[in-house]
Amino acid sequence: MKKFFVLTAAVAALALPALAEVQVKDILINQVSPKAESTNIRVNLHNNGAAPARVSSVDLQVRANDGDSWQTIKTFNNKNYLKIMPHKNLALDYLPARGESVNPTILQPEFQVRAMVNGPGMVMTSAERPYSAHYGTPQMPR
Repeated sequence: MKKFFVLTAAVAALALPALAEVQVKDILINQVSPKAESTNIRVNLHNNGAAPARVSSVDLQVRANDGDSWQTIKTFNNKNYLKIMPHKNLALDYLPARGESVNPTILQPEFQVRAMVNGPGMVMTSAERPYSAHYGTPQMPR
């Protein structure tokens, strides 16, 4: 019976991709003017593993500075999970529509962005980056 449980655990470990293999490759912020419809925040995920990775959701959060609390502005999810094939990327874009109500923090000249990648019942990985407005010039990760 003991051998059965060890074999079952080994097979389960091979069938489930390791959670740590998904990473936030970068967060790109492009804002050509301080308007909601002029803002694009892209989260690029990468699966370093040899098996497909399943992500429950990705929370995109902002705050004005280190002293503020994080506020979720967008949650990317799918009933069947977000799936990332081995050694592939997945890009998720936050593009507010004209007139859409947005968190006023993203309209400030400086703010911070965080992407929280969630697996079943836990945070798999996260990344943060600051933003400083240089309207018309895409901001690359630092």
